[in-house]
Amino acid sequence: MIRKSFISYWIFVAFIYASLPVMAQDNSGKKIADKVIVDGNTYYLHIVKKGEGFYGIAKKYGVSQKEIHEANPGSIFGLKPGDILRVPVIDGRNSNANEIKQSGKFIYHTVEKGQTLYFLSRKYKVSIDDIKKYNAGANGDLLVGTIFKIPVATTQKQNEDSGSSYIYHVVKPKETLYGISMKYHTKVDSILKYNQALLDGILSVGSTVRIPKVDLPLVSEVISDQAMHSPIEDDQYLYHKIEQGETIYSVSKMYHVSQQDLVSTNPSLNPDSLPLGYLVRIPKVKVEKPDENGHRQENDFKKHTVRRKETIYSISQKYGVEIADIEEANPNMILTHIRKGTKINIPTSTYLARKKEEQRMAQLVVEDKEEPYLDTVSVDCGAYDYYASKEILKVALLLPFDLEATRKENIVSKIEGDQEVLMERENPVVSSRSRSFVEFYEGALMALDSLKKQGVNVQLYTFDTAPDTNKVKQILNRPELRSVDLIVGPAYASNLKLVSDFSVSHQIKMVYPLSSVNPVLNENPYLFQVNTPDSLLFDQYSNYIVKQRENMRIVVLKSAVPNDEEDKLAMMIKNKLYLKYLPQGKIPDFMEIAFSEQNVQGVEALLSHDKENLVVIPSPDEADVSKIITTLHGVSESTDVKIKLIGFGSWLRFQTIDAEEIHDLDTEILTPYVLDHQNSVVQDFSAKYRAWYYTEPLAVSPYFIRSGRDAKYSRYGIWGFDVMFYFLSAQVQYGSQFEHCIQHYSAKQVQFNFNFKRYANWGGFFNDGLYVIRFSPSLDIYRKPLN
Repeated sequence: MIRKSFISYWIFVAFIYASLPVMAQDNSGKKIADKVIVDGNTYYLHIVKKGEGFYGIAKKYGVSQKEIHEANPGSIFGLKPGDILRVPVIDGRNSNANEIKQSGKFIYHTVEKGQTLYFLSRKYKVSIDDIKKYNAGANGDLLVGTIFKIPVATTQKQNEDSGSSYIYHVVKPKETLYGISMKYHTKVDSILKYNQALLDGILSVGSTVRIPKVDLPLVSEVISDQAMHSPIEDDQYLYHKIEQGETIYSVSKMYHVSQQDLVSTNPSLNPDSLPLGYLVRIPKVKVEKPDENGHRQENDFKKHTVRRKETIYSISQKYGVEIADIEEANPNMILTHIRKGTKINIPTSTYLARKKEEQRMAQLVVEDKEEPYLDTVSVDCGAYDYYASKEILKVALLLPFDLEATRKENIVSKIEGDQEVLMERENPVVSSRSRSFVEFYEGALMALDSLKKQGVNVQLYTFDTAPDTNKVKQILNRPELRSVDLIVGPAYASNLKLVSDFSVSHQIKMVYPLSSVNPVLNENPYLFQVNTPDSLLFDQYSNYIVKQRENMRIVVLKSAVPNDEEDKLAMMIKNKLYLKYLPQGKIPDFMEIAFSEQNVQGVEALLSHDKENLVVIPSPDEADVSKIITTLHGVSESTDVKIKLIGFGSWLRFQTIDAEEIHDLDTEILTPYVLDHQNSVVQDFSAKYRAWYYTEPLAVSPYFIRSGRDAKYSRYGIWGFDVMFYFLSAQVQYGSQFEHCIQHYSAKQVQFNFNFKRYANWGGFFNDGLYVIRFSPSLDIYRKPLN
């Protein structure tokens, strides 16, 4: 059953008196659930997880929903993650831990109208045979309301990183970095170090935070919530289980709460005799911040040696830090008049983040308010003023120009007399291997010229990374590379790991400008990928397709032998359609088929004669796309079927596509870049490019033409301009920490619509900015940004 519940009610579970809790265990001794005795009745304590409902919880423990409601009267108002439910322990039904464990081997699915075995197999990623194995008589049409057992063991595998050196924590409502650090017995600084995105200023509910196991004191205890000192909590209390040797004094010190507060919150508690396993309530509002004795860590500050003519203002602008924060970091110094050579402390971003988080935590405890997004650090995106100091921005451009190949290309042989003579070409040329990168460089130089006219000082270091990896290593060993603000390059994935490791080691922003192959996007928080692979854009694609008019039939036409990417996009579209319509009691009008030239009648049969058909072709193969378009065009012309076609950026380079058919089918193409020759920005750039390089920056008609290396125009000049201008302008706007403000930034670009998003809280950025180009039946072309 694909169903999305939106539950926003609170469940208040009051533990009145609790004594002598028991632990349920399986044969291996592994803890299954806490038991607690309340008013003489025994219950399991179940912490509600994201996505859990009463039906699933009841199935897990072998009880009815009614019995859960009776044990938790407030639960009739709904569930939310983190709520604590008392589940009745019933002899002979769920009192055996193995019975509970066994029940967790299946997901229970209630069949709805229109659902099939194929639908269930794709939703839960299990084979149809596995479903039939556990559900006798599961053949043909499924009876609405029937409950199917879906085997959990064969469902989708866990996160690939589950076996890594990190613990992954999903952020819950009201959680703060300080609270998460306390939960895992680590420090805010450590969490920030391994989740650079949190320095952006937002801790999003539902996002994932990674916590390194090496920083945890007792990994085996931290992994399981049940094994920690504070395994259970609700809105008002932490629940602590008394262990051997603990006293009222030791518990009060552990949670930084007074003994009097503990006694008043637990009136049945005997302070002189704490029963082993007793659950003690710790009032959250009374919890104090641990005393750090004012000690500062070594990585809290950077040392800055004052240079000639520097002021406290210019230094604050250089580091993107408030003057007040620098003054606080140097309490014994008067900074209004500082001399050359003076060494002063500059607070780091992690120190400021921790300070900000502690202030937030104190405020939240007092106000106790719920927020969907929680700030983590103050990177003031409006405070930086580049023109106050006009510092020099240093950029390293690393591209495989392969100058040796061009040198050889310009040496020609000539016969003089009886001898062959080598001489230079009269009109020099650029080798075909070098041309793309020279064009990129030409566009980058134009960007620097535009910035210069705005009063921006840029120092460009240009390096030829061809022909091998050793050359890249030599470049990275040069001392000037360590002081640059931005690295643009490399061009190929073969050198990416080397440059990325250097970027991380020296905390230098880097732009990966051309290739879509990126194996380190999940490792480098300073990396920006410009040319994003389609797989990361599928969410954007499917959202746009699902948001189309409701009175359309959506048809996905895949290749005769579809690849994994085609199946993935088709499944995303299908799932989002069901999530959109099923809560409204509707079945989406969705069809999908593998195209075959021998089955044109089958394609026509899929299309509706009563409503418009939105046809999506996910194949990246030019031959497949061309055949399908021609077939659809033929069906449209010979029948009353109305078709609207959705395509993707790669189509614009397919030469076998008939542009007239594209217009007739009212096609919309989703693409990361587009060129509008009617736009004044494009016109100005093109005129300047022609004047500088005597070349067209792109073909007069860039659609459905493959731009080969021998084309008589520049293919990558605009690309180089947009990349260089965007990132340097971002640094001018926001300073050295511009990555934390990038979500607020937009710049006038010639062909791109940059919109960078984090791959993960600890990863780099990818560009999901898209355009929609509509080729209308009236032969007009419309362009608009998608986001």
